[in-house]
Amino acid sequence: MKHLNLNRLRVLIFSLSMLSLGMFSCGDDEQPNLPNPTISIEGGNSFEVRRGQTITVNLNIATDGNNRELVVYRDGGVLEVVPLQAAATTYTYTNQTVPANAIEGQEFDFEFAVFNTQGTSSERVALKVIALAYDTITIGGETLYNVEIPVDGLVENDIRFIAGRKYFIESTLSFTAGSSLTIQEGVEVYLGTDGDLLTDIVINEGAEAEIIGSAEKPVVFTSVNVLTESQDSGDWGVFNIRGTGDGSNSGTYSYIRFEYGNARNFRLQNVGSGTTIDHIQVFRAAGEGIMPTNGDVNMSYIVTTDCEGGGFRIGDAYSGNLQFGISLISQTWGDNSEMDIRETASPTISNFTVIGPGMDAENTSGIRMRAASSGKIYNTIIADFPRRGLRLNDNVNISDLNGETIFAYSFIFNVDSDPYRDDTSNGNPFRGFIDDQGVFQNPFFNNVTGLDGNTPILTEIPGIATNNFIPTTAQVSEFNPSTITGFSSAAFVGAVQNASSDWTAGWVKNPNGSIR
Repeated sequence: MKHLNLNRLRVLIFSLSMLSLGMFSCGDDEQPNLPNPTISIEGGNSFEVRRGQTITVNLNIATDGNNRELVVYRDGGVLEVVPLQAAATTYTYTNQTVPANAIEGQEFDFEFAVFNTQGTSSERVALKVIALAYDTITIGGETLYNVEIPVDGLVENDIRFIAGRKYFIESTLSFTAGSSLTIQEGVEVYLGTDGDLLTDIVINEGAEAEIIGSAEKPVVFTSVNVLTESQDSGDWGVFNIRGTGDGSNSGTYSYIRFEYGNARNFRLQNVGSGTTIDHIQVFRAAGEGIMPTNGDVNMSYIVTTDCEGGGFRIGDAYSGNLQFGISLISQTWGDNSEMDIRETASPTISNFTVIGPGMDAENTSGIRMRAASSGKIYNTIIADFPRRGLRLNDNVNISDLNGETIFAYSFIFNVDSDPYRDDTSNGNPFRGFIDDQGVFQNPFFNNVTGLDGNTPILTEIPGIATNNFIPTTAQVSEFNPSTITGFSSAAFVGAVQNASSDWTAGWVKNPNGSIR
């Protein structure tokens, strides 16, 4: 009995010994699980880096002292794997550069992850690198990006200006065939002079531009002297688009304000109807504001304000459509017409408002049809000039509402002398006439209710006056230009129907420089 008990004791001791041995063996062979690694980028997840320079990324890493490697990703795939020192808590990554040929604002997306010695990965962190194409310059306390001017000013690649930045252009940029200019909303471009030479922006044949602002954030081309409060008209040159003829496409131009430029500030040469142009203002040009010649580009929502040579000069064989336009002058700089239709131009125009500096101002006038031009004008207002609301040259051929030259369903008033100027051999038929039975006839449906001798009796539109192009109430028209191909529905007279539909609000400048 004692022997059996002794054997049982020996088995129990052996069993406990084996259990103890097993426990110690398990502890020697298995490592405890490490916490999940983490990684972060110092300074945020978006960097601006000058093109051609190294991208420097300072990383904070945590693997509980068990680093294995850093993995760098591009476009969803692995770009490279970088070994790490085991105990490092920071790492500066400098293996990539922004390409020397990167364009302004070009984006490069990276991701980073750290792996520990057990092969466990952190979550990836993203980095967006934005290319800087230009160094900065300070003018008048404002920091501007100083655009590099290529040899002879000839641009042979693509240039882009991005939202949130202001740019300085010191001398002319001339975009050659195949190149492009892209400008995002809200960008301000300051132009200067190179010695005695004014700075131009030229979009040549075969080049394009995509300049698209908004009512809240228009793109602005202005004088660099604005920054020193010494700006004046003629401080810089012209924005010139040179197309390849009817139907051609030179890009998109929308919600742009041009300020303090030279004569013919927004210049369109042979630009085709494939080009989109809308919501443009030329403010304080040294000569004419907007000048299209040849081509058939259509324009809408266009404004000229205090341009010293007149708002619009339309010439050569230009044949496009113009709708919703304002030409306003608050003082007299010369004996000009606010709109000149010249040579063999044949524009079709609807819903314009042409406002002068008042009947007591020095000589300046509204619209003039010259030479052998043949414009068609509808639903338009000419008001507040000292003389010559609508002036015709003897070569202008007028017949009826189906003729080649028309001024119809329109208003001229507050013009002290010659509101309908008689320059043709048969007077000015647009003001109406007394027929053989002594009855007044108004075949063009303008605002003439009769003739007092040779003087037209005119009705007015309340609210329209010097410096104001919005009527008190909308003036309904019997004519809707939507019956003409390419025109929007607008059965009212003038550029703006009423205050609630003021398309100039937020981006157009008043003569005093304030924003509407």
